[in-house]
Amino acid sequence: MAGLPDIAQRTLPAAYERVLQERPDELAQRDRTGSWTFAESHDRSLRLGAGLRALGAGRGDPVALLLDNSLDAVHTWSGIGLSGLIEVPVNTAYVGAFLTHVLNDSGAAVAVVEGRYVERILAVADELTSLRTLVVRGDAAAADEARHRFRVVPFGEVESTTPGSPVPVGPGELHAYMYTSGTTGRSKGVLISHAHAYTYASREDQDRPRPGDRILVTLPLFHLAGQWYGVYQALIHQVPCVLEPAFSVSRFWNVVREHDVTVTVMLGAMAELLQQQAPRPDDADNPLQLAIMAPLASDVQGFRKRFGIDVAAVYGMSEIGCVLNGPPETIVGGECGFPRDEYDLRLVGDDGRDVGVGQVGELWVRPRYPETVMAGYHNLPEKTAETLRDGWVHTGDAFRRDGAGRFFFADRMKDALRRRGENISSFEVERVINEYPEVYESAVVAVPSELTEDEIKAVVVPREGRTVDPEQLTRFLIDRLPYFMVPRYLEFASELPKTPTQKIHKHVLRERGVTSDVWDREAAGIVLRRPR
Repeated sequence: MAGLPDIAQRTLPAAYERVLQERPDELAQRDRTGSWTFAESHDRSLRLGAGLRALGAGRGDPVALLLDNSLDAVHTWSGIGLSGLIEVPVNTAYVGAFLTHVLNDSGAAVAVVEGRYVERILAVADELTSLRTLVVRGDAAAADEARHRFRVVPFGEVESTTPGSPVPVGPGELHAYMYTSGTTGRSKGVLISHAHAYTYASREDQDRPRPGDRILVTLPLFHLAGQWYGVYQALIHQVPCVLEPAFSVSRFWNVVREHDVTVTVMLGAMAELLQQQAPRPDDADNPLQLAIMAPLASDVQGFRKRFGIDVAAVYGMSEIGCVLNGPPETIVGGECGFPRDEYDLRLVGDDGRDVGVGQVGELWVRPRYPETVMAGYHNLPEKTAETLRDGWVHTGDAFRRDGAGRFFFADRMKDALRRRGENISSFEVERVINEYPEVYESAVVAVPSELTEDEIKAVVVPREGRTVDPEQLTRFLIDRLPYFMVPRYLEFASELPKTPTQKIHKHVLRERGVTSDVWDREAAGIVLRRPR
């Protein structure tokens, strides 16, 4: 565990320079189409970067990417970073106003697009203010259809450009605009520096990855977890990366075994889906040794035992990078980890004072190096000023801390509830609901009560082919939650309303209120009182 390099060396060109000195001919990346060494990956990235520059993208200009998981996408991203351009990853679920907003707000004149997504661009073409050139990957027919509105260039033509040299960049120079998905407003473009992206991606202050590891990436590359905590992390640690088009429950363990994967990063929901599969006698017979997970699975110890692997906690967000890590040997259910050395963390109450152990407060982050957190929000100075204050990033996330110094996520500040004088974490209630065998996922929101504070409504999605009896679920919760946290109302749904980045639209659930099809615990005769 060598630790992170000097801040000046936390750039994509510097990371490539190190690996080319030490392991140029070793495997760098593999997907279903083939594999590339570090030297080949570097050369191809430079070709793509030079090709984008030849289309008129100058140093510091944004280039939008609407691409599926592929090594074409990986090398386009790294070509942008090596050439002094700014990457604008676009969620591949975006259409209509979502897509228009990101393209216009970023100001990207050039976009690299899958052929199958060109029709989405054409559908909003009249509303686009900056986009002029489409680099189209695949599907020549789609490219032809777009030529009357845009300059269209085949991906292969851009790749055939003579490579240039990497552009020297400083740690504070912009690397990306990462658009966060808003649940009540438009997404904001977080200004990400090279040092910010590198520090997020690196685990050089942790024990893994290490030489001999292979990292599996199943998360989408338009998210920082897939791109940075997967592909970029593999580059920094000079180990191979195996890239899948997407996460597949049915293929996951086959891929792990086929490619001798030892490390992966996954969402807690992915772990839940794997655990919901019927047990097999060979579940633990696999090469995977470490799953870095955010948030942790509801039964993290059961997951470890069943599949024979270690689990590490982690917490980060676009604005602050990765500020918490939880080593496998000390893992505790529900934790997000301990602070990284380069960040000061505070938990602050409504009165502006730090809260004590076990109490909930908003997470504030102050970095040792300003370049390792966001430079601001693109085109949003007022929002930037709200979030960045006196060197501290106000995250809007509520946490509590235990006596050992571990941090536990409590809620988004705006999603916290107050009932009968008690503050309630919707996240904590959801976690217990999701432990019920027939439940796939849930969302907890406040709805008006006859009194002056909130009542709790839980919207529950049963597992496929299952039904949930509301009274039985309530009895389950009564045994596991303080009385004031047990939802009064239960609503059942086939799915939860979500943003294109899979964040739950809780405001939609709140606005829906209590309708005639919502089950009322008190109407069913289950009234809870404080124990005497």
